[in-house]
Amino acid sequence: MQDFETTSTQSLMDRYYEDEKAQQERELTMATLNVRLDANDLAMLNIISKRFRKTRDDVAQELLASALIDLFSRLETTERKLLARDADEAARSLANEIAEENGVRNLEIKTGVWANHERQFTKIERKKAKLAEQQEAQQEESQQKLEEANNAEKTAEPTSMEASNMSVVEDDLVHDEAAITANSEYSQKTQQDSQQSVASMAANQ
Repeated sequence: MQDFETTSTQSLMDRYYEDEKAQQERELTMATLNVRLDANDLAMLNIISKRFRKTRDDVAQELLASALIDLFSRLETTERKLLARDADEAARSLANEIAEENGVRNLEIKTGVWANHERQFTKIERKKAKLAEQQEAQQEESQQKLEEANNAEKTAEPTSMEASNMSVVEDDLVHDEAAITANSEYSQKTQQDSQQSVASMAANQ
């Protein structure tokens, strides 16, 4: 018999068989839960089910599974780890009981579901804590730089005033020197005029 390579269509059919088998196994480990709902909640459940062409049980099942994960994430870290372990152990027993009721034995059961959720939540919390520490460090660094800038401005203000005072003093000194020079020139000119006057009188005599 000729050996043909598996085409993409044949691979698709293989996946359909695998999905069907997995679905059957899930159904064999599922239990029925009777829930009483308020008319308003039931009405919305019906509306959503019709809108997305799903059965009411499918939507309720997914909704409850999502809600349980949210509730689990809000537990305290130490308690969450303990409850995850208890839930995983109880899940094995419950799945085996349900499978036996459906006439199935030695069914492979997915284990450690809640332990995996717990590890993911712990990893997320650590990342958030690390990010919060980095943000806090950045804020402290920014605050420190701002304080240093304010201190530098306060230090610069007296220096500026001193420079202004020095400028005033220098201006005064220049003015005084100019006045002294002018007085000296005036005295010299006066003395020269006096000498010329005396020499002129002597010549006339």
